[in-house]
Amino acid sequence: MIIGQKINRRNALKLLGAGSATLLAAPYIIRPASAQSSVLNITTYDKFLPQDFIEQFQKESGIEVRIRLTDDQGKQYNLLTAEGASPTTDIVTVAGHRYSQFIGSKLVQALDTARLRNWSNLNPAYQDASWARYEGNLWGLPILAGYEGLVRNTDYVPEADSWGIMFDEKYEGLTAYLAGDFMSITMKYLGHDGDFVTYTDKAEEARNAANEARDFLIKHKHMVRKYYDAASEVQQMFINEDIHLAQAWSGPAAKLIMDGVPVKLSVPKEGTYGFCYTLNIVNNAPNGENAYKLFDAILANPEVGAAMTRTSGFSSTISGVDKLLNDKERLASTLPQDELERVTFFSSTNRSLKNEIIDRAVAELKAA
Repeated sequence: MIIGQKINRRNALKLLGAGSATLLAAPYIIRPASAQSSVLNITTYDKFLPQDFIEQFQKESGIEVRIRLTDDQGKQYNLLTAEGASPTTDIVTVAGHRYSQFIGSKLVQALDTARLRNWSNLNPAYQDASWARYEGNLWGLPILAGYEGLVRNTDYVPEADSWGIMFDEKYEGLTAYLAGDFMSITMKYLGHDGDFVTYTDKAEEARNAANEARDFLIKHKHMVRKYYDAASEVQQMFINEDIHLAQAWSGPAAKLIMDGVPVKLSVPKEGTYGFCYTLNIVNNAPNGENAYKLFDAILANPEVGAAMTRTSGFSSTISGVDKLLNDKERLASTLPQDELERVTFFSSTNRSLKNEIIDRAVAELKAA
């Protein structure tokens, strides 16, 4: 975990791998973009593709895998833009809510699932998810997901199926949340669209919905011990038993569970929000055929998904992974299927409007 770093909806992608280190770009030899039948160039995050899997894939396929590490979506976008029609990488790793940027600039190509023999091994929740479909096509292979959940100390808080427990008076002063993220969840709890997808050309309706959530949170402000910013803060509050309930991302919660802190992470019946990383084939990729071979190898065996979960700290998208994890790993990194289907993955639609309205509402909440 990155101690003391701010965590919110804009930088969560860098922080939520439980126990992961800061992602630093590794040395990478730039080679010509001409096709090389036995090569595959991948830009991805640290620990997303386990080394054992890469070595096995290379051995079985005869394809040399060259990894370039990244620590930021924008860096991948800028590199592909600069390289234009002659990319030096075949696969990039894009978060679903950044799709419109990459697709609009024609930097990645649509995914042909018919070329993947093992596509059916992907969890059904991801196979044709609305966030993954853009302009009528699917654009990448979902591999790892993070989500916001209700975290409760099981020694003090019974099973809860609703976000409403965050407003139960018996837990006054014992709750905490990321104000911006919980503003969106409160909108969902109140029956509104906290991701603003349905508010295209409806800015006034969006403001009214956010204002209702703001006023609701102001009314229940006495419930909150702290609006935290860093993942380490909410972890320490649970360890010290300063709080019994929180809204938190799955990565920090998973770290607590793996460390033996008596907490449980769940997705209440009203639902929550999350993001998903996908592997995307670059437009004009010199080794696109090899990219499909790698995708099929990832999907072929749930053991690969289990290894990806263990090394990255994120939840795997591959069916059957839960059966390969031990009890603690399963509690930390997987959700029951019904809860998984309650996760709305962030869309790239209306991001600017969402950020503007949520930021204002959060400022007014904190000032109240």
